[in-house]
Amino acid sequence: MKLNDINFLCQSKEKEISNLRKELSKCPQGTLVICNINGKNRYYHQKKNADGSYSRHYLGKDNIGLARHLARKTYIKNKLLDLENELKSIRRYLSVRKKTDYKQLLTKDSIYKDLFAYDSWEYEPYDKSTSHPEALIIQAPKGDIVRSKSEALIANALYDRGIPYRYECGLDLGGYIIHPDFTVKKVGSGEIIIWEHFGKVDDPEYFQKNVVWKLKKYIENGYIPGKNLIITWETKNTPLSIEEVSKMIEHYIEE
Repeated sequence: MKLNDINFLCQSKEKEISNLRKELSKCPQGTLVICNINGKNRYYHQKKNADGSYSRHYLGKDNIGLARHLARKTYIKNKLLDLENELKSIRRYLSVRKKTDYKQLLTKDSIYKDLFAYDSWEYEPYDKSTSHPEALIIQAPKGDIVRSKSEALIANALYDRGIPYRYECGLDLGGYIIHPDFTVKKVGSGEIIIWEHFGKVDDPEYFQKNVVWKLKKYIENGYIPGKNLIITWETKNTPLSIEEVSKMIEHYIEE
């Protein structure tokens, strides 16, 4: 896994841990104890007393809601333990990892470029979007400035794998020019693939204005999802993950 991917993974784990801790703080006190009696599970609410002893109270049908909350609490505590151990291991790895500036060997200005399988296509001038330049705030490889962390994640993943791409390159769809997030050149065949990332699909207005309209235009002009069009998306509560990006690249772009 590349260093940028690891850093994104850490951020993702930290956010998930923070959310779980907040949820855990709102859970009811005590724990759930499940006893199987005559082949049937019975639920008990166990609490620790001031003297250090424990007391249990049976949770019948009227208290099934509490049993569910306590079960959720057990799940959260176990998941937190696993995530914290994983994050600790990743941080330990990063503390001993020695970073090299190998990416500089692949840039268009590198003295090594003529010795590598260099594709000038991605560095040639192209019709780049000029709309809302104030939204270009995230640094990406090759000197690109992109609009979101998710777009930076995609750009880094493509760059790390040596896959040529253009950011917001103009595309003529039946006389209408749009600027897809990424125009990617497939490894080996050189086939052009469009990659659109939709960042707010839980926003009804955004969904109708961007997702529905764009997908209709793409399909009308021969760009078919899963063939020559990659689509990723996210909501406020479910951000794009490194795993999703890697799977898309491995399945649709790399040969």
